[in-house]
Parts: sequence; structure tokens; C-alpha cells
Amino acid sequence: MTLYPRKYPVLPFLSLCALLLAGGCAHQRSGTLTVLHTNDQHSQFAAAPATWVQKDPKPRIGGLVALENQIRKARENYKATLLLDAGDFMTGTPIAKLKVEGALGGAYVQMLNDMGYQALTLGNHEFDEGQENLMGLVRLARYDILSANLYKDDRLFAPKSHAIYEIGGLRVGLIGLTLTDLFDMTARKNLEGIRVLDPAASAQKIIDEIDGRTDLIILLTHMGVEADRDLAKKIRGADIIVGGHSHSRLNKPIIENGVLIVQADSKTRYLGRLTVDVAGDAVVRHDYALIPCWVDSVTQPDPLLAGRIKEYQQQIDADYGRTIGQLTTDWQRNSQGESNIGNYIADVMRLTAAADFAVINSGGIRKDMPAGPIKKLDIVEILPFTNTLVTFTCTGEELMKIIQSNVRSAAREEPGVLQVSGLKYQYRVTPGGTIEIASAMINGNAIDPQATYTGATIDFILFGQAERYFGFAPTGKTENTNQLLSDVVMTQIETQPAVASSIEGRMVRIP
Repeated sequence: MTLYPRKYPVLPFLSLCALLLAGGCAHQRSGTLTVLHTNDQHSQFAAAPATWVQKDPKPRIGGLVALENQIRKARENYKATLLLDAGDFMTGTPIAKLKVEGALGGAYVQMLNDMGYQALTLGNHEFDEGQENLMGLVRLARYDILSANLYKDDRLFAPKSHAIYEIGGLRVGLIGLTLTDLFDMTARKNLEGIRVLDPAASAQKIIDEIDGRTDLIILLTHMGVEADRDLAKKIRGADIIVGGHSHSRLNKPIIENGVLIVQADSKTRYLGRLTVDVAGDAVVRHDYALIPCWVDSVTQPDPLLAGRIKEYQQQIDADYGRTIGQLTTDWQRNSQGESNIGNYIADVMRLTAAADFAVINSGGIRKDMPAGPIKKLDIVEILPFTNTLVTFTCTGEELMKIIQSNVRSAAREEPGVLQVSGLKYQYRVTPGGTIEIASAMINGNAIDPQATYTGATIDFILFGQAERYFGFAPTGKTENTNQLLSDVVMTQIETQPAVASSIEGRMVRIP
């Protein structure tokens, strides 16, 4: 047996109760709870090939039918259960574009309702279609939506900061928390009036308020596993952190400062199951499993859910199932350097905008693709965000700053470098760590520091993330074409259906 005391780590449990009978230890209850959890579903309602399995054909994993099957099995085996999701159920597949009662993504919320989710916290991608749409999703949800540190002006943005459940003879407190770097992850146009407070301070305030009324306290966070570890070090009184955002596949809980931290990969591929025995206001034993949601393990699909998925799939196939081109080489992403898919998309942006160069963040390209037929569905899944094509002007000197910023990201192996079109440059890193630009060209010519160039990018970067990606905020002329990037790419493929792209040495590190 392992003891994870929440408040008094030095005094033995029995001695503590003897000292605190008058203070309420006598009425503290014991029991067993099973927490079932998912995170970062990204609207993955259908199964997908398990690309990491070394055999062909690849077995299929994930999708809501397989996930619901594992949830149902767990509920049969563990009677006192709490089903949670740690955010980012939006954006990733076209089902996030289907409306129910006026809200994009409402179809997915409807299926989360069907599956009996009890609570969810808000992730950054819930804001992708704007605040008004998110409020529509909130109204559709039959589960609690929690965030204690997310505010709209001076009001709590989510319906609740926390909730208390009576389950399995235990009083379980649940507090939602949203990532502090929301503004680095979401288009600024969708965050007007939004404030994100310190998660540790926000959580501690509620923990102190509800600790005497609960036997177990869970933090449901969308912050990433490292931020969860940091949070666990700063707080007192919490037992469990159920996390999301970093897509971490934790095969066993991390224990930090006596707090159990769990996370279950992403895209409905796994269901996390954490069973805890609670006594004396502490977790005294835990058992954990990360359960893969293999499609071939489903013998009796839930008929309601399977029916909904069939209906939605038919709608998606009608809208997105048409073949528009043929890919002759595999598209492979690279978040730390040049990629052939990044080259193609950036080239299309530059061509469509009639710009001198184009840049797009690697994180905006969400899917690899094997050679073969290209459907509209593929492009929407590769470019799922509602990003529009925009143009801006900058001087040659400012363009060099963009290149230098991108080189620093690549040299430090930071994820999310810009994919480029119209630019070619070489750089080196000296033994002392200094970064030097050896050459930089735009459309075959040296960059003139005094000249003015037109660049193409997406609104996400230009209107909110320019300093992060460019190293400065452009002050020249800007224009929003109001064309969705995914539409721009689909139009180009329909115009020239034979698609081939390669690595061309646009961004090269030299000795």
C-alpha cells in the first residue's frame, strides 16, 4: 500500500485523525473511485490506421465506437466511475464543421452526451470557431464544463469553475484549468476580452474552499504534462491531475509532490483508467491502465452511437468525399525543418496571393498523407483551422529578421518553424553557439535591405503571433483576402490535379 497524503505528509494517518476528530476527520469517508479519462480528441469520430504497427494492412484504432466500447466495459467492471475529458475535442476532422442547433462541432458534442461524459475542461481548440460558437457548444452539452482560471472580462467564462460529485460513497471535488499560453495557441480574433489567470492560485483558492467538504480532489487541466508537474509542486490539497494538451501517452501515472498525474495520448486512441482507494482524505492505493481502443475488439457497437456516426459520415462523404487530384509522392511533415508538404502549401499561398514570398507555421499543417488520390476531406484534415490567407509588406531588413527568427527556432530544435516559399537560405551555428546567416535569397536574388517585399501568410500569424514567428510586428500594408487556406489549396489542386512536391534545400544548415 502506498499513501499519498494531501495535507499532512509527516503525521501518520491514525494519529492525525485522533488529533483532528473535532475538526471533521471523524466524518471523512472511504471508498473506491475509477476515473475514466480522455484528452485531445480533436473530433476523431472515426477509426484510423495504427501507423506505428509494423505490418500491413495496419490495424485500426480509435474512433468513438471503439472508445465507447471500452468505456462501457470499464463501467461494467468498475461500478463507481467518473468519465472526464481534458479538452481539445474540437478541430481535426470535418465533423467539427457540422452544425447542430447552429453550433459548429455540435455533432461531436451530441455524441459526447450519448457516451455519458460527466465533465470536460476547455482547451485552446475549443475557441477555433470563435466565442459565440463555443457558447453554442456549451449550451448543447449535458456534462459539466469547468474552468477556474478562464475569464471573459471580469466574469468566469465557463459555466462553472468546479463541481462536487457524490460517487461510490465519496465526495469528489473537480476543478477545471486552462493553459496560460492560450494566446500563443489561438487566433487573437477569437479571444477578445479573454483573460487566463494563474492556474495554481486559481486552483488553490477553490481547494481551500472545498477541501473540508470532499474526500478527493481532482484537477482537470488542459496545460500539458510539464505544466501539470509544475502545478503539482505549487499546490497543496489536490490528489489527482487529469491532463491534456501535450498528447502525452502516460503508461503509468507520474507522481509529483504526492499528486497522481495522468494523460491518455490523443485522438480517441486510448482510454485512461485510474482506480483509487480513498481513506482519511487521501489516496491510499491506485491502479492504472492505458487501454488501447482497437476496432477489432468491438463485438457489439452501441447502436445509437453507430447510427449517428453513419449519418454524419454520409454527410461528410457527400461534402468532402470527391477526389480532386492525385498525389505522386508521400507528403511528410517536419516541424523542425523543411518539408515537402510545407513547400507545396507555401507555394500555393505565394502563387494565389501574387506575393514575393510566403510562410506558414508547421503547427498549422496537421496530417501526413500517402501518395494516391486526394479528396477534399484530406485537405480539410491537413488544414482544419479557419485560417485565412493574408498579405503584408515588409522591408528587406525586416525579411532578414523573419529568416533569423526561423533559423533560431531550427537551430534550437524548437517545434513549429515556418515553412517557406520564394526564399532560400543557408546558416551555420558556430562552436560558440552563435547563429550566422551564410546566404539568403528571394526568388533567386539577394535580399535588398532597402527594398519592399510582399509576403503571404495566415491571419493566425499576422494578426496575433507575428512577434513570435517574425521577431517583429509588421507595420506595412496588410490585407486579408478572406479566403480560407484549405479552400485555396483545394482550388489549386483542382486546377492542377497532378501534385508532386519535394525537399528543395530552402532552409539548409551548413558546417
